[in-house]
Amino acid sequence: MRQLLLSCTLFLLLFTSLAAQNGCPGCTVDVPAGLPADTLFLPALPNGQVGAAYDEDISFRVPKTTTPVYAVDSITPPGLTITKIEIVSIQGLPPGLFWQANQTVFETATQTDGCIKICGTPTQSDTFVLTVKLKASIFIFTQEATFPMRLYVAPKVSTTDGFELANFVGCGATTVSFTNKIPSGGNPGITYEWDLGDGTTSTEENPPPHTYTQPGVYPVTYHATIDTAGYILTSATVLSADCTDLFSSGPDVYLILKGPNNQVLYNSSPEVSNATFPLAFPLNLSIDPQSNYTLELWDEDSGLEGGDDACGAISFNILSGDTLVSGGFTVALNIDHPVEEVFAQDTVIVYPQPATPAIQANMLQACVGDLVVLNSTYGAGNQWWQNGQPVFGATDFLFAPDESGYYQVQVLTGNGCNAISDSVWVEFYAPPAIPAWVNDRNNLEVTDTTAVPDTYSLQWYLFAAPIPGATGFTYCASQSGEYTLVLVDLETGCASNFAASITYDPAFDCTLAAYEPSVQVLNIFPNPADAAVTVQFNEVLQDQGNLLVWDLAGRLLHTQTLEKGAAQAVFNSSWLDAGAYILETRTGVQRFLGRLLILR
Repeated sequence: MRQLLLSCTLFLLLFTSLAAQNGCPGCTVDVPAGLPADTLFLPALPNGQVGAAYDEDISFRVPKTTTPVYAVDSITPPGLTITKIEIVSIQGLPPGLFWQANQTVFETATQTDGCIKICGTPTQSDTFVLTVKLKASIFIFTQEATFPMRLYVAPKVSTTDGFELANFVGCGATTVSFTNKIPSGGNPGITYEWDLGDGTTSTEENPPPHTYTQPGVYPVTYHATIDTAGYILTSATVLSADCTDLFSSGPDVYLILKGPNNQVLYNSSPEVSNATFPLAFPLNLSIDPQSNYTLELWDEDSGLEGGDDACGAISFNILSGDTLVSGGFTVALNIDHPVEEVFAQDTVIVYPQPATPAIQANMLQACVGDLVVLNSTYGAGNQWWQNGQPVFGATDFLFAPDESGYYQVQVLTGNGCNAISDSVWVEFYAPPAIPAWVNDRNNLEVTDTTAVPDTYSLQWYLFAAPIPGATGFTYCASQSGEYTLVLVDLETGCASNFAASITYDPAFDCTLAAYEPSVQVLNIFPNPADAAVTVQFNEVLQDQGNLLVWDLAGRLLHTQTLEKGAAQAVFNSSWLDAGAYILETRTGVQRFLGRLLILR
């Protein structure tokens, strides 16, 4: 059964227990259409980003039985009815986020769909592990369990054409990561120049994370030089050539480009008939900066006049000039060396870190009901925390806690910086049990002393004035009035009281003289005693009654039942400390007193 309840917890703990804290407007239930009535449905928590508003509605469906649980956990027996699922608590959401669910208790027979809204603006980046708790009921069994879930909040990211910055805004200091958006892939033709804005420069492709330790505004500049295209012979323009054609107005020419080892790289054939100069030949060929090349111009004469005639040849490389001359052959070369340069800039901002706030308090230990006031050293921008969690709505510089716990105050500046104080422990003590008393023939006496603290003080009051010397569990009233007994726990200083109006009855005398040995009516022997004593009555008891043992401070130590018709009683006094005690018997209207002395 425990495995079953925990399996049910895996689903509901993730989201419904978020309703334990308010702070977001109501969510809208919107589960996908077509889901079975008895199923488990739960989406994942979307990621967030520091400084970006987070507002997500998460809808879910809880199971009516353990059958859907069995589908994902074969240890759980199927077919058992889940009667109720109750949200208990959640802890660990990122600072700045709050939540609200549409309900906290699901009677699964009538309600299985729910939702939560998580909203706010997260102020810290991390993977946060949330601890959620839920209570599931199956038949008469109820089980509480906790379960972790994760919510990732990414740091701020700035993007430019050339690079990205992560964590580019900080408080007091910030460590920035740089990502180059133009990677070299190992190509030596791409070089980089970085200026990080604080006097630090780098020629690395991706500088290591850099920490800015002082508040300020730091412009980060980036220069990438991309020299990977090489050299391109885009065109060759023949300005003149030693070519004539006997039967036409101009020669019929074509151009040949030869590379190393006399390899033909380009041939413009077919020829250009009756060419006139200048004559441009588009090439667009990559050339090696370490090699030499030859351009040859030919006159196509393969017909009537026999073989083609050479019009000229010129050797060149990338260091040659733009216009080359060899005899009557003049050619202008257009060699392109494309180099791309990328310039980009972004900014790192480090805001001043606020000083750590401190907490002042009128008191840190109090009784339940007392007013404890915590005071932040900041007049504005406060957020109070209890036991590591922000208290929703507690943003004043004053805060009055009402339960024991660890308390902190966080100051939030307008630029998003924050600082949090050390924690202070506030302790609220419960008052002692109410010292209820009864009026027995003018004798006011506490009937139950078992809940009295280990260290205490008592004081009787008449009409709100303390009665001198009245500091025991009994008091013999001598007049009518409003009597109050105040019990103080000396360890905590907390007090409780019991008050009642009594009417003095002159028919009874409860003065201390009745306790003196000279007037005792009980026959106690042996007296002084060590172990058992026998209490002899002057007459048989007319009714069933009690034997009461009191100490001289008025505390009731022992009660023993007496049967009707008894003439004596045996009392085991071995547990009493050495000292004097009062023994009393009560039966209806009969009352007998005697003093017992214990010696050790």
